[in-house]
Amino acid sequence: MRCPVLLVLAALAVGTLGGKVFSASQAGEQALAANSGVEPRPVLLELFTSEGCSSCPPADAFLKQLDDAGRLQDVAVIAIEEHVDYWDRLGWRDPFSSHDWTERQEQYASSFRRDGVYTPQLVVNGVSELVGSSAREARQKIIEAARIPGVELRVAARSVAPESAEVSVNIPSMPAEARSATVWLAVTERGLSSNVLRGENEGRNLTHAAVLRSLTRVKLRHTDPSAPTESKATVRLDRAWKREDLRFVVFLQEAKTLHILGAAACMISR
Repeated sequence: MRCPVLLVLAALAVGTLGGKVFSASQAGEQALAANSGVEPRPVLLELFTSEGCSSCPPADAFLKQLDDAGRLQDVAVIAIEEHVDYWDRLGWRDPFSSHDWTERQEQYASSFRRDGVYTPQLVVNGVSELVGSSAREARQKIIEAARIPGVELRVAARSVAPESAEVSVNIPSMPAEARSATVWLAVTERGLSSNVLRGENEGRNLTHAAVLRSLTRVKLRHTDPSAPTESKATVRLDRAWKREDLRFVVFLQEAKTLHILGAAACMISR
């Protein structure tokens, strides 16, 4: 309905919430992936959600299943929850909401030629969108997105201070057609939850997947096109964010279509 106007090595075959873990349709998806002849690549899932939206908890739970497993069949998934702020005026201010994420969703709405925004909305690699709780459709779109050739990215946290972190981004080979794309560095935090006191989810304890904390544009230094492209970025960290639950996600996104050409993620080394 229309609402008010971001790699672990576990395996997963997610079924509908509360239903079977494996289904005949998933077997078909496995065959489709196995016969594609294309090496699957990481897929970035962006869920636009809000603690003030009663339709969102099932989508949050589904994304958390994918995030906890880190894989769908042989496809690596990188999940990010982006909490919008247009629900905040209806009784409950989502502590994780940001108008920046609302603006990002509005950019996708324009790309998908939608009249407006809604929650819960799941965007798959910037290529397709759907209602976030539609688990069966989401699985299919993830498999399809993984078959599209992309760009390999690598990310590592080089140094972490109490209030900042230096992150390196490496692209072994940058195709000419991808050199105008934007590199984004997201900081996400897992293990977050809220006791909702008002609004549509009043009285509920809501748990989340990897919540988006910050999003920074990374400037790349283009030299020899045949050589790897490397860059470093310093991002701010809030002292309240739990370091063991933070993840750095880097992704390459086309400026016009908003398609995600490649993505990678890493945790802070202990």
